[in-house]
Amino acid sequence: WRAWRRRRRRSEIAADGAITADEVLSLRREGWGDGRIVPDEAEALFAINDAIAAPSIEWSDFFVEALGEFIVQQVEPKGYVSQAQADWLIGRIDRDGRVESLTELELLVRLSERALSVPQNLRNYALSQIEQAVLTGEGATRKHGSLEKGHVSKAEADLLRRLVFASGSDRPAGVALAEAEALFRIKDASLGGDNAPEWKLLFVQGVGNYIAGFTSGE
Repeated sequence: WRAWRRRRRRSEIAADGAITADEVLSLRREGWGDGRIVPDEAEALFAINDAIAAPSIEWSDFFVEALGEFIVQQVEPKGYVSQAQADWLIGRIDRDGRVESLTELELLVRLSERALSVPQNLRNYALSQIEQAVLTGEGATRKHGSLEKGHVSKAEADLLRRLVFASGSDRPAGVALAEAEALFRIKDASLGGDNAPEWKLLFVQGVGNYIAGFTSGE
């Protein structure tokens, strides 16, 4: 990692706004060869991500994998996202009240899937990013406003499904109250919109799952 940073400074990435597949491979081999990242390196990964104009698949996969490992497995308690970690993560990625990068949104979703438990404010934050994209037509899922507001795309429906049924939920593999309320708000915001079929199915299944859990006394 240190050798890589000497050869390729973050300021150089900021200058051209890109990181090549070979450079990502170098990071994997030299910087993350032992599978461990320290806090300073986690901050450096965020700084690099901030500087990249159009993250490649290779970079996004590495960013999500490395930071997911750091947050879930290398900081106590292992297997969980603590409240302190959740607060740090929101503070680190939040700019103007929203996530700017789909890579960062993918990290939030993956943490909810991977961890045994995730603080509700972190889950609510991730859900709110998709909700705001539907309301405004702008955000990490909308490619800087290139899609109209008032409808749910397939990509957004897929992210929502992963979030509401994630293992880190208050009801693992089940929909909790906060998720059900978010689904209803998104439904109200997208009435009459050209919604993806995946959204319509998710809404029915998600709300049905919550009601089933509520009536069974879970």
